[in-house]
Amino acid sequence: MNAECGSYGPRVIVRSIKRIKKGEEVTVTYTDLLQPKAMRQSELWSRYWFICSCTRCSASPLTYVDQVLEEISAANFNSSSLSSDINFDRDKATHRLTDYIDDAIDDYLSIGDPESSSVRLERVLTQGLSDKQSECKEETSHQTYWLHPLHHLSLNAYTTLASAYKIRATDLSALYSKMDDHLLNALDLSRTSAAYSLLLAGATHHLFRSESSLIVSAANFWSSAGESLLTLARSSVWSQFVQRDLPVSNPSSTGKYICPNCSLVDKFETDSCHGEVRHADFDYVSNEFIDCVTNFTQNVWNFLGLGCQYLRVVKNPIDFSWLGTIGQDIVRYSGTQVASKCGAERRISGSEAEGYNNQILKKALNPCHEPD
Repeated sequence: MNAECGSYGPRVIVRSIKRIKKGEEVTVTYTDLLQPKAMRQSELWSRYWFICSCTRCSASPLTYVDQVLEEISAANFNSSSLSSDINFDRDKATHRLTDYIDDAIDDYLSIGDPESSSVRLERVLTQGLSDKQSECKEETSHQTYWLHPLHHLSLNAYTTLASAYKIRATDLSALYSKMDDHLLNALDLSRTSAAYSLLLAGATHHLFRSESSLIVSAANFWSSAGESLLTLARSSVWSQFVQRDLPVSNPSSTGKYICPNCSLVDKFETDSCHGEVRHADFDYVSNEFIDCVTNFTQNVWNFLGLGCQYLRVVKNPIDFSWLGTIGQDIVRYSGTQVASKCGAERRISGSEAEGYNNQILKKALNPCHEPD
């Protein structure tokens, strides 16, 4: 028994981001809240032998968050057309996609091959996963499954990609010290890592706005995204870009930067002297923060996603209104072609984007470089 707590035993202190009504139930999580309902319920039953009946788990129909965390699209391919399929076997598609992504992540975590893992994850995010149904001499048809960008497997892929690209960049930078193609590639890898970190933070924040219990996940991913962007801005390779008078800001000033569009820094400095931010201020602080980050992201996202086919398709990593309604107007990708409700649109391929990206970097480093 803790002597400081007298005869009442240990104390549990609960801090809430919103007001708690008298008699309102206060719950704690036993599982990953970024998993869809079926997975949460299965884990709780197998590990703790109870069925959760919280507001989110009891909702009927499923909440927006639980719908989007398991949203999958499918299309039928044949020799002459591409058509969406609303009657596909969703459980089968989920199992196939889960096995594929888990295996790709295992390439990185267990085998130690971050490059193979990155390639496989980006392939399934961009091109979907094919499932050949039947083959005949005249025609071959099959289904291809796509993950919604906010599907829980997509979020797992973003997490792994951010880490894998970071490791690849670190390993490459350690091998070379001069400014050459290798360090340019290392900068590319760091940039892509930061982009996936930002996408993961934005996606989780989007879900948090509909489900407040995700605040811890959102806060952790925002911290990771901030660290990735600062690491990129303060890297030695980036510094060499600055020294060559490229149009980028001085990374040494990053830590001193204060956004002119919001007053969050002054507010937090004031509140630090008088306790925590009051409950009534939470919504204001949250909205002010996301507005600030959204404005910042609009200026850097095209650069961060340059050369990565999947990231180029993400219109905005913070505001997901470009996705449209779930199940409607969701763009489907296959190689370099984008099939949508309005037909097919030409997209730059991954190899073309990488070549274009390298040309830009080389010309930037050498202003006297003559075009081919």
